[in-house]
Amino acid sequence: MSDLRRITSMIQNYSVSCPEKPDKRYLFQIKVYWLSIVTLLSVLVTFVFCVLWTILFKLEDATSTHCGYRVKNYLPTISTAVGNYPVQRFIWTLVIIAHSPIRLIVVGIYYQYYTSIIKPSLHWCAVLLRFLSTVEVCSLVVLSIFTSSDYYSIHEKSFVTFICASELNMVISSILLKKGRITKTVMTKLEVRSLKYKIYFTVFNMTSFAIAGYCFLRHNAYCESGVYTFFALFEYLVVLSNMTFHLTAVWDLAGVSLVIDDNLNLTYR
Repeated sequence: MSDLRRITSMIQNYSVSCPEKPDKRYLFQIKVYWLSIVTLLSVLVTFVFCVLWTILFKLEDATSTHCGYRVKNYLPTISTAVGNYPVQRFIWTLVIIAHSPIRLIVVGIYYQYYTSIIKPSLHWCAVLLRFLSTVEVCSLVVLSIFTSSDYYSIHEKSFVTFICASELNMVISSILLKKGRITKTVMTKLEVRSLKYKIYFTVFNMTSFAIAGYCFLRHNAYCESGVYTFFALFEYLVVLSNMTFHLTAVWDLAGVSLVIDDNLNLTYR
């Protein structure tokens, strides 16, 4: 009888000390940190290439406006640089379409991030931000496919939609992260840095857009030399500040990974 008890005890001890079942293995895993950097860098490099290529080989044609060649300009607009010439249009459209699904995945991750740190009464703001971010990405795809030279009406409406969605997205998210957090949550150093740059780039973006709009209207009204160049320059700054605003995701989502499990399910943790 004592031997039976001893054997039973050994079995119980063994079962307790046995290692647990290994964690679920993932077929693919990448940090959102690197995903955001690679995605936005691809767009930035493509943007710089299109502008420089147009300046080097198509400057005179790209900077001509209704004012004619009598008004000297030195920079092409973004719409012209990425949409009026076959090489630039092909590369830009390809990169924008390719990066869009990743942007939409990050939008979904951000929604979970917002709902985990903001007050429950403000969760509707997280839904609104998700909608605005989705509209921003989709309108960017549409205005890239339908260029201003071939489909001006569609391009114009898509551009207006993109600007409205992006500006609202930047303003609302900055205010929400500053004023709408749950009282008990404490911001990490990375989140403090992210919010600081979000506010900075939001103000910079809106200021640049206002100046670009003024230069555009002034050029159309008076055909002054150089004004169109300033319009193009501040248009570049609008796009660049929008990119850097979205790059703050590397701080907000620093600890999040995108994974594909054994069943080919795409999740994040």
